[in-house]
Parts: sequence; C-alpha cells; structure tokens
Amino acid sequence: MNGASSARSTEVAPVDDESARLAALREYVDVAAAPPHELQAVVRLARKVTGMPNAVVNIIDDQLQRQLATEGFDRADCAREDSMCYYSLGYGGLVHAPDARRDIRFAANPWVDGRLGRIRSYAAAPLLTPEGLALGTLCVFDEVSAELSDHQRADLADLAQLVVSIFDRERRARQTASREEQLLHANQAAETARAIQLALLPHRLPETGAVRLTSRYLPGTDGAEVGGDFFDAIPTDRAFVLSMGDVQGHNAAAAALMGRVRTAVRAYVSEGHDPAAVLERTNRLMQSFEGDLFATCCLVSLDEGTGEVVVASAGHPVPLLFAPGPVRELDVEPGPPLGVLPDATFPQARHRLAARSRLLLYTDGLVEWPRDGDAGEETLELALAEMAGAPTELLADHVLAPARRTRNDDAALLVVDYAGPAPGTRETSLVLPADGRAVRTARDYLRSTLQAWDLVDRADEAELVVSELVTNALLHTGSPATLTLRHDLAESLLCVGVEDTSTQHPQPRETADDATGGRGMLIVQMVAERWWVAPRGDGKTVWADLLVA
Repeated sequence: MNGASSARSTEVAPVDDESARLAALREYVDVAAAPPHELQAVVRLARKVTGMPNAVVNIIDDQLQRQLATEGFDRADCAREDSMCYYSLGYGGLVHAPDARRDIRFAANPWVDGRLGRIRSYAAAPLLTPEGLALGTLCVFDEVSAELSDHQRADLADLAQLVVSIFDRERRARQTASREEQLLHANQAAETARAIQLALLPHRLPETGAVRLTSRYLPGTDGAEVGGDFFDAIPTDRAFVLSMGDVQGHNAAAAALMGRVRTAVRAYVSEGHDPAAVLERTNRLMQSFEGDLFATCCLVSLDEGTGEVVVASAGHPVPLLFAPGPVRELDVEPGPPLGVLPDATFPQARHRLAARSRLLLYTDGLVEWPRDGDAGEETLELALAEMAGAPTELLADHVLAPARRTRNDDAALLVVDYAGPAPGTRETSLVLPADGRAVRTARDYLRSTLQAWDLVDRADEAELVVSELVTNALLHTGSPATLTLRHDLAESLLCVGVEDTSTQHPQPRETADDATGGRGMLIVQMVAERWWVAPRGDGKTVWADLLVA
C-alpha cells in the first residue's frame, strides 16, 4: 500500500461512538496497574514478524496515547492529538503507510515531520473488542521506508487480537476479584448485622404458671444481609405483654433500628401503657430517628387471671388463635406502620380467652415464601389446624418449614400456650355517665354485683372506695369513667378499678378538719390492702384491692 493509493481525504476520519470506546477502554485496561508482562513478548514478536525495529502497544484515552509495552523504542506517552495511532483508529482495520512523509494522512504529524520523531514506515493494527470498539493499537515503525507483505500485515493483526485477549483475561480477573471482595464485604456486613440482631433479641423468654412461650427466628439468606424482625415478652403487674415486629430493610441499620424500637416498646409497656398507647408513643419517638426506615409491630396484652386479651397493630399481621376450635384471627383494625405518620393513632380490640388457648404471633417472612396468591397464609392455617394439639416445639418447627426451604426473608414467630383463666376469677365492668349520676350508678352496680358474688360482707368498704375513686375521676376529667370489678377467689381479693382520661396521678394528703375535699385517696389508702395507678395511654386506671372472705 503506497501513500497515493491509501490516502482517502485530507481530513482525519472520525472515531465512531467515542464515548462507548472510552467506556470499553476503562473496562478492559487498568491504567493504574502495571501492564501485563505478556505484552512485552507480543511487541517482540511484532518486531520479528514485520522486520520493523520498533513495536509498541498503545492505548488511547480522552487525552493521551499511553504506551504500555515497547520494543526498540523508549517508552514515551504523548498527547492524543499528536498520535498517529489515534488518527489510524478512524479508518477501521489495519493501516499501513510505507512512507509516511509521502502519505497525506501523516505527512504533517509531529512524529513524522521531526518535531517528535522521524518515522517513515508505519503500520498499526487496532485493538478491537468483540463489540468492534478500538482500545488502541499494536503498531510498528521505522525511520526508513519499508513495505509489509500481506502475510506480515495478517500476523500483525493476529498479534493485536492476542493483546485484546490478554486485556480480556485481566478484565475478567478484576471482575472476579471485585465480586469476591463485594461478597466478602457483604458477608462481613451480614455477620455484623446478624450479631447486632441476635444480641438485641431476648436470649430467654419469661414464663409464668399460666403462660409458656416457644420462639423461632430464621434469618433470611436471599442476599447477604439480614433484616429487623424482633419479638419480646414483658410481664407487668397487670398483664403479660407480647410484641412482634419487623423493621423495613435488610442491613445493619435495620437491625440497629430494631433494637431501638424493641427497647422503646419494652419501656412503654413497663410504664403500664396499654397496647394502643405504646404504639402511639413509639411512633412519635421514631419521628426523631434519622433515616427513613419504618417498622410494623403487633402488641398483645394478656390478663392471665381473666383471659382478657387486648390487641393493637401497626401495619403488622394480627395474631392467630388456633386452639381450641378452628383457626381464627384476633381481629383488630391496624394502624399505619411506625415511623410513617407523626400523629397516627392505633385502635385496639379486646377479646377473651375462656379456656386453655394457643396463639401465634409472626412476621410476614413466615408466609411470603410462595410464588403466587395467598398460599402462604393458607398453608400456615392448615399447619396450625393440623398441629394444634402437638407439643409447641414440634408445632413451631412445622409451621416454619416452608419458609426454611426458601429463606427469602427473615421470619420470626412466637407460640403462646395459655393455661386459661384462673379458676374462680370473675370480672365485670360498666361505663359510667360523665355527670353527678356516676357515683350513684357505680354504687348500685357495685351492690348488685357483690350480692351476685356473695360478697355483701365487704360492701360498705367497697362502696366507700368506689365512691372516692369515681368522684376523683369526675372532678379531674369531666368525661365518662369505666368501673371494673374483679374477684380473685384464689387470693380472696376484690379488685376495684376506675379508668379515666387524666394522666395526673392522685396523691393521698392530710387535710384540715374543716376542709371540704382532699381526703379521698387517704380514705382509700386506709380501707384498701393496697392501691396503685396503671397508666393507660392518655389516661390511667386507679386500682384498689380489698380482702374478702
């Protein structure tokens, strides 16, 4: 190929899709690393097969022609606009100029006219990716004119493809190393998150004579991280409270937030708040947390003596009652997930367990393993019905089995085995009017109830206590109060409770002989065995115990 026959135009031919070419260059060649040592053998072969004294592997980025390996020529990068090889890329295929000074494409190039060099004969084979993108060239040159044969040009092109193969091998090795590093980091993150999560979950659940618990926690493995499933059990003076929740996300942040939510729930339950109030306070607290994660949570408060169950849910699956009788939900209208709406409220529902019962609290990972429809919920209900009378350890493993096979998500569950209400425990309640009729109504209801329970011997003391508690509620709230009467035969106690909407706790205090008020709680303290206050969300219940025969 001579200069006259190879010249196409006085303009440099364009390089097609330069952005794609540069992206391929970044993928195939790591300019910060030492060049592969095999390149030196390639340039030696290139010099040998062409008979040219100089051979170079060049790559061409957005600014420079970079020489990765040279033979017979001192390595020297140059600006891209001065590069003969960059111009060669625009012509496609191998370029050969037997006498560059007579070739219109290269005659004015500084490597030809003496400014940077005095190249006469020049040949360059592009380093083409499988997509046809040129990374640079394998070029040979001399300071005297020379013609390459077709065989020599073919050998040079083959060697250029060998260079691309070497680049591709290095690229694949980097990708493999990157994947391994990412997997290592992911595993480390997963171990950190799992350690946080397991450290924050209860290591031992409390039990009582009436309540036994069986728990399971299954970390998900679809991805290298874990989530924020949590559960807890908190015995209080008046109830046995169970919590089950799930923090959005599958990383250490979710596990850490899980710990904060679980701690908040436990603290508010321990203060005596009912389930709805616990969720409201936890939701408000979460507004101060950084980040945009949210959590679902279900709370169940079980009065062991009476079997009364209070349920509240923040976007979480409701508990299932599966023994005795068919599987059914403990219905409650769910509120939104925690951390979503600052002023959210959470309705609660009351149920009563009249006999020995079993409940299941769970996270959605237990039922979201199927590929279609509601098969997860159906399978869970069938499993509960089938294993309702089995030992709880076997039952827990059985219902967890489908999720264990797929492990798409974390799954947690609590099986609650409740022995039933204490024998002889009786309870009744009445909503009182918010006016002067309340005290008389409460007294009449107390008298009729004690007569039905055959406890008239303590009616006078009980009536005094009820009168003072109801009067206090009317004076401080002006809203309807609720009177609760509970008879515990085993303890020989009559428990009197008055619930109101004030958060102010009553205090017994000494008063002057001619004072018209202030003696109420002092009288209650003198008559009752003990009295105490149970916070109830935006209100409270004041309780008093009286010994009865």
